[in-house]
Amino acid sequence: SMLTVFAVAHSGLASLRTYAEPVVGARAWRVLFAVVSLPLALSCISYFVNHSHEGTQLWDLTHVPGMHTLLWVTNFISFLFLYPSTFNLLEIAAIERPQLHLWETGITRITRHPQAVGQVMWCAAHSLWLGTSTALAASVLLIGHHAF
Repeated sequence: SMLTVFAVAHSGLASLRTYAEPVVGARAWRVLFAVVSLPLALSCISYFVNHSHEGTQLWDLTHVPGMHTLLWVTNFISFLFLYPSTFNLLEIAAIERPQLHLWETGITRITRHPQAVGQVMWCAAHSLWLGTSTALAASVLLIGHHAF
């Protein structure tokens, strides 16, 4: 599956960072990492957007009063967890020198792994709203990748 290819490439390249950076340099490694990871991530996101309503309809909660608002708020909050845990975009673009960031304030005061928490919240909200086997399978794979 596309998510498996992304997970192997993304995690595989991340695991090679300590060996590759001394050889090619930190900035070059970030560029290589982004050149491989970003198109794969965009492909997965595009596929999800285009096919998330396909598959078997497992449930339909769209008519439950307040469900849309609850899931919209959950999705919004998920980005508060996801955003601070991503790399500085200027580092990804190799404009600034990559650095190790240890967050001691903000969202990491709530959880040690904000990206995983945000991803679980995002997946739960989307899976509950869509109710399809495709959305559920994609969510299970994304959460599994973070658990790995």
